[in-house]
Amino acid sequence: MLLNCILNLKPYLNTMDIRTYPVYISLLLRPINRPDSKISVGHQNQELIVTKDTWIQLSLNGVGLYRLSVEHRNKRDSDPDTALIVEQIKFNEITSEKFLWAGTYYPNYPHHMSGQSELKSHNYLSWNGVWQLEFTLPIYTWIHKIEDLGWIYD
Repeated sequence: MLLNCILNLKPYLNTMDIRTYPVYISLLLRPINRPDSKISVGHQNQELIVTKDTWIQLSLNGVGLYRLSVEHRNKRDSDPDTALIVEQIKFNEITSEKFLWAGTYYPNYPHHMSGQSELKSHNYLSWNGVWQLEFTLPIYTWIHKIEDLGWIYD
């Protein structure tokens, strides 16, 4: 009986509506000196040396879990001054400080220093390492949860 039901549904399974949801991401990076960076989300990567306040534009079209990464790299251990600040994030032109604080920074300390390996709610990338923000598409569901706007049906 169950097998007959599955076989009867087979022609319809190929025509099911699989929805994807677009999101436009704007990321403001603020440099201290000239940090080398790599920004990634989905299959997109941008590498740049940040010399002034810079908006990075990214877009996705999908569904499910994604990870936005900002990597501060190639900083020498002897350089105490260079840093990268993730200043602001917009999703479809919506911004909130809570978006920044939902990220986590994973610093790679110089060999002569130690510290926490995971810094939550931290957007100042003072050492080589990666700041990551996990979010889901559709983005408005994620924003609803981050902003704690009440019950939502998942």
